[in-house]
Amino acid sequence: MRRLAGFLLVLSLALLLIGCSEDEEVVIEYWTHADERREVLEARLISEFEKEYPHIKVERRILSSYEMIEKVPSSIEAGVGPVLFNLPSEEISSLLLSSSLAPVDDSVIDTSLFIDGAFDAVTLDGVVYGIPREYTNWCLYVNKAMLDEAGLDSPRTWEDIVEIAEALSTYDGSVLDNRAFDFRYPYYLNFFVPMVEQLGGSLIGPDGSYIYGDEAWAKALAFMQQWGPLGRNLGSPTLVNARTIFTDEEIAMCLSGLYQEERIKDSNPSFYDSGRWMVVPFPVFEDSVASVSSASYIHYFLVNADRSASERRAGWLLASFLTEHADEYLDEVGLLVPLKSLMEWERVSAKPYGDIFLSELKRSHPIYSGEYASEIQLLIGEAVESVMLQGIDPEKAVASLRASVSYLFSR
Repeated sequence: MRRLAGFLLVLSLALLLIGCSEDEEVVIEYWTHADERREVLEARLISEFEKEYPHIKVERRILSSYEMIEKVPSSIEAGVGPVLFNLPSEEISSLLLSSSLAPVDDSVIDTSLFIDGAFDAVTLDGVVYGIPREYTNWCLYVNKAMLDEAGLDSPRTWEDIVEIAEALSTYDGSVLDNRAFDFRYPYYLNFFVPMVEQLGGSLIGPDGSYIYGDEAWAKALAFMQQWGPLGRNLGSPTLVNARTIFTDEEIAMCLSGLYQEERIKDSNPSFYDSGRWMVVPFPVFEDSVASVSSASYIHYFLVNADRSASERRAGWLLASFLTEHADEYLDEVGLLVPLKSLMEWERVSAKPYGDIFLSELKRSHPIYSGEYASEIQLLIGEAVESVMLQGIDPEKAVASLRASVSYLFSR
């Protein structure tokens, strides 16, 4: 099935209702984060789109994930931002609340085709401002061969991760030379908040207060402190992302999404076909009080409200066109669009360890995407890195974090 039938109907209706004149030439900038396999797919799809809509010219700009987070808001504020772009759930609230995003016309997208909650992060006062592009959660990728050679079992807990790391890490004097695992810095809402939740804390408490459960937060921070260079020296936020070197078999474990499988297949096919790797559930603490997996998140197609009506219409047409090819995003890139039909397809579970990712979603929850989400993530990062790199007492770091988050909402 090359395109989803539901979207064909919606797009046809959109053309009738939107009234985008094919006599008016429109040039739109589309900014997106780097992903080699997706870049190849989207280059082909954009070419097909331009043939189908010859009055629209698409200029695609590829940035790193960090550059997208930094440059999109600043460029929009300066009045020179792209027409169409994508951002993850936790990086959207400031643009949403500042009226920087154009609402999605009901004629462009049928929200009933998507899973429940798919539009939560881009809905304000009942108005939808984005189209879901990819739905992601993280599990633990494991190089089985490395563990087998050392006589180590597959990890289930964070304590297991420490044991494996201590057995496999190598050093040049006191300098960590080769790691066995490391965390996905700086995405602390994705992995660290779930670790806190496993211990009984949460970002938002039952009374609505932020940084709930001092003991849980302090314990999770103490774990990170012991993990870092001032503790057992098993990893650090200053080092290369573990996910980027797992594919080349330079590290035993990493956290990543379903898309990682396609990246292994593309850049190291012999490893992909070797049976030397596997995917296991997101670890928990031995004394966890809640079985919580990594937070799930969605990248959304978003349109700049400060562009002309014809540009906005063309942007939503491109977003709809790309989303129609959800099956190709899954097959070729390993990206899961949160459509009800796609979530039910056997082709998801047929992918290597696809069942693991689907089952982990059941013990996951959406990442925090409310007011100041981006700023809160940065503040959590400061707390984690202060205990890891500066030796700050975890309890003091919790108090400082709470004060900083409270200040955000008091301004």
